[in-house]
Amino acid sequence: MADKQKFLIEQFKKYKVFLYASGPASLSNAVVHLILPSGKAVLRFKEGRLKKNKMTQTGKKYQFEVYIKNSEYPNYIDLLRNEKPLYFFYDFTQGLSYITTSDEPVGEAEK
Repeated sequence: MADKQKFLIEQFKKYKVFLYASGPASLSNAVVHLILPSGKAVLRFKEGRLKKNKMTQTGKKYQFEVYIKNSEYPNYIDLLRNEKPLYFFYDFTQGLSYITTSDEPVGEAEK
């Protein structure tokens, strides 16, 4: 499937957060799993140098490994807690990834 399409964008409705105490530099400080219709996205929040994002496919299921600066963690958690619907985007060619909201009216206040 990834061979035929250049990117994937899917709405997701569930996530899981893992927070780790300090440890070896190779470990993530925080990990967020996004449960996708096509599989799972693992967002790894790290200090220092980031690995390249990657995707693996087993049958029809994907697993996306996305590396993000640890300082961005509060922004991601804010979106996950306060916005809906949310979408996961992954570019198969370049390995770029993000999460996004749908179009929202200008000036819409949070309730």
